[in-house]
Amino acid sequence: MTGPLLVTGGTGLLGSAIRKIRPDAIFLSSADGDLRDSSVAQRLLQDIRPGQILHLAGLVGGVKANTANNSRFFEDNALMNTAVLSAARSLGIQRLVSFLSSCAFPLFPDRETTEDDLQAALPYDGNVGYGYAKRMLDLHTRLVAKEEGWMWSTLTPVTLYGPKDSFDLENGHVVGSLVSRCWRAKTTGTPLVVWGSGRAVRQFVFVDDVARIALEAIQGNLDSSTTIIAPDAGVTIRALAETIATVMGYTGPLVFDRTQPEGVLVKRLLSGTFPSRFPDCRFTGLRAGLETTVRWFIEHVTTGEGASCKTPPLCQQL
Repeated sequence: MTGPLLVTGGTGLLGSAIRKIRPDAIFLSSADGDLRDSSVAQRLLQDIRPGQILHLAGLVGGVKANTANNSRFFEDNALMNTAVLSAARSLGIQRLVSFLSSCAFPLFPDRETTEDDLQAALPYDGNVGYGYAKRMLDLHTRLVAKEEGWMWSTLTPVTLYGPKDSFDLENGHVVGSLVSRCWRAKTTGTPLVVWGSGRAVRQFVFVDDVARIALEAIQGNLDSSTTIIAPDAGVTIRALAETIATVMGYTGPLVFDRTQPEGVLVKRLLSGTFPSRFPDCRFTGLRAGLETTVRWFIEHVTTGEGASCKTPPLCQQL
């Protein structure tokens, strides 16, 4: 089937990075319609008639937002994913790559989590709603690929960060929230407050790297199993906060607020298939990626162009 590349969640973090590489694609956002509604999803896809789909749209948030809204994160994401994939199937769209989340995977105290573990045990309780919606997306993808013989697949990046992230102080992911808090601390002469103990370990991947991988995947011949995208073994939140402070030129104290949630203590994913599927990929180092992110944030917050700390919209990527 010929037709344009369609990107759902097109104004989110990853969608914006893909737009820089493929400005010719069609980018949908919540302003174009509510993809939780199957009739809306069907109408939009029928009007566009895409040849390929990168499905990025979803209700996303940080650790506090997930914990407080587990049922809503499950309901909205399950509805959205089912509506988009069902519409794509009815229109015979044979190439589709959707994005899962590391939150969908169970975690183990003695080893990294791999692709084979996706359906093996329960995900972390604090994001079980979002995680299970992503598991349903994985299963839906595999079933259609098997029954139709189409090139439908999924990718699972660890936590994305970069320009155009959500810098919401309460509901954003950790990098965006810390960048925003660090800026506030620097400009007001107050301490940089970091949620939790600082001992939690997380993995991060620069959004421009994932954009390139996504576009390679939609053109390739991947099977329906997911591929984890994880550049390294991770970093502590303390080390992350210290690096952000250094990059931003903040020299004040860091205060760790143990009354705030920090999620599971160690979260590590390791891909068994990424090196063979994407052998030419070279990841951006964390320090370099944070420098780009902080520079973008400062440029936009000082000019009033949208790097504020408001709650992210419904259909924002991962």
